[in-house]
Amino acid sequence: MLRLAWRNLLRTPGRSLTTGGVVALVVFLSLVFLSVYAGAFDAFFRLVLERTGHLVVRAEGYREGEDLERLAFFPPRLPLPEGAEVEGVLEGGGLLIAGERSRAVAFTGLEAQGFARQANLLVAGRLPQGPGEALLGEALAQALKVRLGDEVVAYAPGGMGLGVYAFRVVGLLDLPETHLEARTALVPLADAQALLAPERVTRLEIRLAGIGLYDLKPLEVLKAALQPRLKGLVAETWLEANPLYAAILPLYDTVMALYVGIFFLLGGLILLNALYLSLVERVREFGLLAALGLTGRRLLALVFWESLLLVGVAALVGVGLLVHLELADGFRLPLPRWILEQYREFGLPEVLYGRLGVGEVLLTLGYSVGVAVLAALWPGYLASRLEPVEAMRYTP
Repeated sequence: MLRLAWRNLLRTPGRSLTTGGVVALVVFLSLVFLSVYAGAFDAFFRLVLERTGHLVVRAEGYREGEDLERLAFFPPRLPLPEGAEVEGVLEGGGLLIAGERSRAVAFTGLEAQGFARQANLLVAGRLPQGPGEALLGEALAQALKVRLGDEVVAYAPGGMGLGVYAFRVVGLLDLPETHLEARTALVPLADAQALLAPERVTRLEIRLAGIGLYDLKPLEVLKAALQPRLKGLVAETWLEANPLYAAILPLYDTVMALYVGIFFLLGGLILLNALYLSLVERVREFGLLAALGLTGRRLLALVFWESLLLVGVAALVGVGLLVHLELADGFRLPLPRWILEQYREFGLPEVLYGRLGVGEVLLTLGYSVGVAVLAALWPGYLASRLEPVEAMRYTP
């Protein structure tokens, strides 16, 4: 039966090659789409992880509180695994004054490691190297009409700190989110503490070594071990600290399956058309096979084997094409500049690194087999219902 199905495909090489080429293209494009989408997904969540750390420690009820006295706390000593790094961050609001101009800003006090992670966003100047130096969002600097080397005054009355502090602008940042760029001032942590809350922080960022991007189990174990030592504080994983993004993650598989299903729906219609045309052209042959004793079930199996062989070979070709593409080496998105700007607004890089796991390949191959079976159902059913005498008298 298998040999007969293969021979039937070779009898119409033009149609077989065309249909197989379409299926191979669908498989190839599906795998490319899955790889690129997974790469973009990873890039986005890697950016979120970079901003928050693996674990974040904040004051209890921080989501509802806005009072700095309630949100700020003295950083406790924590028993952490070897290789872990802890960074304190202090955030608070105030005014930034330059001459006669002033703007409401969010002051963020960072340690040296935190400033180092801003290096790729620096468009002018340098990173702070000592006290009294600040980075401003480029849009904020334009609004205040300040340039590198100019002095600005931070004003944050009513807090626990000095309430007034002078900074010199040493660098400008081009942030992914434009609305944040207009109200961001990054200063050394010690300066922010002097201005807002001496010796306090509003969050601790804990970064662990050797933890995969979606490897949450070790984070949950460490969080459970730390929580008894955090009186009045709460520890969260990086996903818990970003609940909106955490809600997106479980939808990934469903969305990908729907998109790939659309690709294969179109390919399945073309395959169905090819199988039906093949049946119409070979009605007399099917009638002869039935007259020689081939049952309707075996005629149905013959159509199924033809469909599976055609789709199977085409799917292997599509997978082979993707292997040679090597998306994992990174590629620049071939998109217009204005679209790339939108990517940057979401924090996505212009160069993506594709990721294609076993699950994505199995999903695509599963769709291939499903399409092969479904497309063969109607032609196979018609072939199995042919009457031998009437079929041999059939004239196309």
